[in-house]
Amino acid sequence: MKKMYLVLLLSGGLLRTVLHAAAIELEDDLGKTVALAAVPQRLVSLAPSNTELLFAIGRGDRLVGVTDYCNFPEAAKGIARVAGFNSLSVEKVVAARPDLVVASRGNDPEGLETLRQLGIPVFALDIQTLDQMLLAVERLGKLGGAEEKALAVKKELGARVEKVRQKIASAGERPKVMWGYWGEPVYTAGARTVIDDVVVAAGGTNVGRQVPGAWPQVGLETIVGWAPEVILATYPPQLADPEKLKEEIQHLRQMDGWKEVPAVKQGRIYYIDGDLLNRPGPRLVDALEQFARILHPRAFEEK
Repeated sequence: MKKMYLVLLLSGGLLRTVLHAAAIELEDDLGKTVALAAVPQRLVSLAPSNTELLFAIGRGDRLVGVTDYCNFPEAAKGIARVAGFNSLSVEKVVAARPDLVVASRGNDPEGLETLRQLGIPVFALDIQTLDQMLLAVERLGKLGGAEEKALAVKKELGARVEKVRQKIASAGERPKVMWGYWGEPVYTAGARTVIDDVVVAAGGTNVGRQVPGAWPQVGLETIVGWAPEVILATYPPQLADPEKLKEEIQHLRQMDGWKEVPAVKQGRIYYIDGDLLNRPGPRLVDALEQFARILHPRAFEEK
């Protein structure tokens, strides 16, 4: 970001201050350069992860539009809704009069291009790793005129990531892990996804890498063959509580096929809040810490 120059002019015996803000230029994850004439005062976020990132760097109060799914932090619930899961309302975005739209690769490309043609700057993120999330914090800080705060947040989150890496460095074995969204069939995470990156960073081996695609569907026969030692599950809301999870484990122990899976035999099935994983924002580090403690509990014992 170019520096801002403060010019003092003496006119008629009065000292006048003129603030010249040089352009902010940054290339986004779609390869498009975004140029801003000044620090944006009105922001629109088209992904829950972006919303959480902007709040983390102290720019949540400048949000004038978010998605239907932006519910964290609590303050995000009171902001106007301008988009859905992978769709956006150009009319609502325009009506919000944003100086900058922070998008994601998953957003409707035609809608984003329409916004650009209307003269609305769009900056798109495509976060697939913890390191990319940390870099996104810094980049949004530059765009939002919050560099000092963003660097502090990046440093704090980065220190937590590094602490996990140090603790598991001497942990030895990397258990076979499967993350799954429970249903029939089960959705899991393949290679080069943010969940895969978190599993590996937490000291696990992601069995989902064995099949092609980012989000493959797998059946029982495949899961039995993978023999995961730990299953990290994101359940539908009706199953997302400890008692329901215990009932589900007991049920699986009675079922042919499932009862042969090491994670089921040993009761090593854990519920993970999907929002921590499917939203590559600051809370991704919370997920990393949870995973690492599950996979390597001894490494986190108090000494």
